[in-house]
Amino acid sequence: MALGVGLALDGSTLGAQKAPAVSLGNFASQRLIVLPVQTLRGDAASWVTAPAWEKFRRELDDSLSAALAARGPGRGWAYSADVARLSRRNALYTRDPYAIAVERLRGQPYKADDHIPDAMAGSLRTLVALSDARYALVPVELVFEKQGERQRAVLRLALIDARLGTLVWVGDAATDAAATIPAGLAGLIAQKAADFVAPKN
Repeated sequence: MALGVGLALDGSTLGAQKAPAVSLGNFASQRLIVLPVQTLRGDAASWVTAPAWEKFRRELDDSLSAALAARGPGRGWAYSADVARLSRRNALYTRDPYAIAVERLRGQPYKADDHIPDAMAGSLRTLVALSDARYALVPVELVFEKQGERQRAVLRLALIDARLGTLVWVGDAATDAAATIPAGLAGLIAQKAADFVAPKN
């Protein structure tokens, strides 16, 4: 079972107990890049404060890469560290992969085949072309949601056909609610995201 919420191809929301209509595992044989985590929602009650964000973001990037790779998506996937190195080597042609224009995907409903903003599409098109890929998995935003005295971490993921500039899938990977910050928070978030590739037995 995939924990989190996916959007079906018709745009309807899928409950937490259902697998998403589009599984990331379906893209195991595709050339795909995984971008760094983009943003932390500043207005949300947070286990990670803004001053600690950059350090935590790198930890989360590394955890996501390890968790996704462990679920067997294949050799055609390039992860955030690979994307960052590629961008540095081609700095004249690429934008900062840590600062993609994701604002319109933050906390808003989208459905498959929606066109992404031009600024975002241009950045992703260059990165996938340099990677000989087509798709980009973008960790759009990390949010900490209050649930009474508890809270949970929710990472929004967007799978984009970068060549067409269209959205393929959106999923929210959510941890269990807890009263205090769980140990190994980055790893827990990453495992929930990896459930969209293949549920952990």
